[in-house]
Amino acid sequence: MKKPVVKVMSLTLCAVLALGGLGGTVYAMNAAGTPAPARPAPLESSAKAAPAGAKNIKDETVYVLARADGSVDKIIVSDWVRNTRGDALLNDATQLTDIENVKGDETYTLGGDNACVWDARGNDIYYQGSIDQELPVSVAVSYTLDGQPVTPEELAGKSGKVAIRFDYANNQYELVDINGKQEKIYVPFAMLTGVVLDNDVFANVSVSNGKIVNDGDRTIVAGLALPGLQDSLGLGRDDLELPEYVEITADVEGFALETTVTLAANGLFSGELDGNEKLDELDDLDGKLDELTVAMGQLMDGSSRLYDGLCALLDSSKELVAGIDQLAAGAAQLKQGADSLSAGASQLQAGAASLNEGLTALAEKNDTLNSGAAQVFQSLLASASAQLQAAGVQAPELTAENYAQVLEGVIASAGDSPAGQQVAALKASLDSYNSFYQGLQSYTAGVAQAQAGAGELNSGIGTVKDGADSLSAGAGQLYDGILTMKNSTPALIDGVTRLRDGAMELSGGLREFNEKGVRKLVDAFGGDLGGLMDRLDAVKAVSERYNSFSGIGDDMDGQVKFVWRTQPVRAAD
Repeated sequence: MKKPVVKVMSLTLCAVLALGGLGGTVYAMNAAGTPAPARPAPLESSAKAAPAGAKNIKDETVYVLARADGSVDKIIVSDWVRNTRGDALLNDATQLTDIENVKGDETYTLGGDNACVWDARGNDIYYQGSIDQELPVSVAVSYTLDGQPVTPEELAGKSGKVAIRFDYANNQYELVDINGKQEKIYVPFAMLTGVVLDNDVFANVSVSNGKIVNDGDRTIVAGLALPGLQDSLGLGRDDLELPEYVEITADVEGFALETTVTLAANGLFSGELDGNEKLDELDDLDGKLDELTVAMGQLMDGSSRLYDGLCALLDSSKELVAGIDQLAAGAAQLKQGADSLSAGASQLQAGAASLNEGLTALAEKNDTLNSGAAQVFQSLLASASAQLQAAGVQAPELTAENYAQVLEGVIASAGDSPAGQQVAALKASLDSYNSFYQGLQSYTAGVAQAQAGAGELNSGIGTVKDGADSLSAGAGQLYDGILTMKNSTPALIDGVTRLRDGAMELSGGLREFNEKGVRKLVDAFGGDLGGLMDRLDAVKAVSERYNSFSGIGDDMDGQVKFVWRTQPVRAAD
């Protein structure tokens, strides 16, 4: 079950990143590589009347400007404080320095314990600043050429078999009591790395823990990792291994790599699990798997005793009556186990049907997701066209199909002039969203595929249930037959011989069914879904408590995401 579980979890995380982790203030990059404020893309409208008891919300984006090896060069934090209550004075907390209001003229006053009071006058506040503080997660990028480690500078312009590996380290955890033992529970960051490769340079591209989209001119690679989650959930790597790195390999001619972008967000385990009845049903499923295991053990014990009893009858006809009694007892236990197995299969079928319903509901959102993403893309393209027109650049109306060609023509005409450079940046921003847009389409296709698989699983378990019912009926008939045999001793020897052979086949078949079916089903969950749920609850609690990097007011809710941008790797002129 390792690969299907990882696939479903990856698709789920991608959905959270697309819906919840990318909201907030939208930033472009100016020519110096510093985040420059643009008009925010609000998650909610602060102009609406706030409900009673509403909290102000701090939406924080941490931009990490990194070298080509992932080492940090500079950290810039952008905060959007949504004044949902319309407060005149907004009580915030921050460890930032060089604070700049990037949208309005509201002023602030700093106090002790990192207190920051804004004269908000009922407005939202948009500000950014710098910070010198260890990141909760880190990204390390390493390179090899023909199997030998090289630095980015050494690799620039070289040719051969190249591997680019992104390793992610989770440094943010809490010690939590899990069943009487202190365990490290890490903030569950999902790391999504995107790279755009020039097909004139890169060929035969492959990626571990990711997806590849090739449009003919470029290869777009998106990788996903979940550093620390494996340890937090206490999952053995032999049964299920969650990705903690992304590695890209390719044949390269004249190595050159543009900027890579990595997004980290912990939105999956923050608030989205509240009231999720499907997860609550895992507790019930745990009990049903235990019942299924016990019933299978009873069934196997019964078949084994049945076989032993038949052998004893053949070996000693003088002990005929005692052997028949033992045989009847084994048949009774077999019948009990078969009945328990049938009942357990019915409950397992109900759980599979519930899973299918949940995935069907998720798949029904696919069209809405794709439509929304397309509308955002059209808005971005319209805004870009407006910016070009405002800058005096004559160009056709930008579309998803022509924007790259049009902007490349503008860049070529403008050369290294300032105008040629917010245009180069504008194209890079549109390319990044196009990569996300294509990835979202891959995600929704994956959801549909997962839903289809769940339907097949539901159907398959229905077949298993029918088989279990048939087995239960057969065990009952077997028991009745043995009682008849007990009263019909004249033809017993011949009948016992046949029963012995059949019991041997039954025992072997049950062991095979147990090893290939029931045992694998139980082992896939470690035999303890209740323990897994305890850890999931702990991960959720730790994630909800981590809602800011630079600080947040006591009466605020918040969310934070991190964006790494690495420097390009190019050969010297």
